[in-house]
Amino acid sequence: MKPTVNIPNAVTASRILLTPLFLWLLLSDNGVMVQLAAALFLIAAISDWYDGWHARRYNAMSPFGAFFDPLADKIFIGAVFFAFVALGVLEFWMVLIIVARDILTTLLRVLAERKGRPLVTSRIAKWKTAAQLVFLWYVVGAWTLNNVEYLREWIGADNIAALLSPVIVDPCMLLFVALSVYTALQYLIDHRHVSRFAGKGNNVAQTPS
Repeated sequence: MKPTVNIPNAVTASRILLTPLFLWLLLSDNGVMVQLAAALFLIAAISDWYDGWHARRYNAMSPFGAFFDPLADKIFIGAVFFAFVALGVLEFWMVLIIVARDILTTLLRVLAERKGRPLVTSRIAKWKTAAQLVFLWYVVGAWTLNNVEYLREWIGADNIAALLSPVIVDPCMLLFVALSVYTALQYLIDHRHVSRFAGKGNNVAQTPS
């Protein structure tokens, strides 16, 4: 797959390049830097919307862009998940399953693309990704509140800590783990079907991404 140089793909690449900076800011003990990390998270979310909108609006879509955009999302989201593992908010084993699923599906997508059989994201996988983003917005927001001194004093440190308690966080993560396992199995089943009939046409398989 030949890389395509255009504005949407440049925006997508910037999201990957921002990931190390985001992690450095988020993992700092400085309240101002944590707020900047939250701002970068917002910028990344806007860029994800913008590159897709620009590609559709100006007919700048390409096979490379269709692969590169979700790859950038997986890199950024995976980094955010592991950052909150390091901060003691999320459980490592849960994040490991979620990220391992994304790595697996990305590798299988590459194999399918090489066979000339593009894969289409299933509805449940789209909902999973959207729910993960909403959840991460929540976690980033709560963590930022805890690092803004006047808000921490106004709202109460205990109240903010409760927002990130296992009672709230763990059920959400367990749901993402279950969806990750389910969509990974669906992907493997559909990919086996694609491989078996790769030489019999160019039908598009419905698979999660």
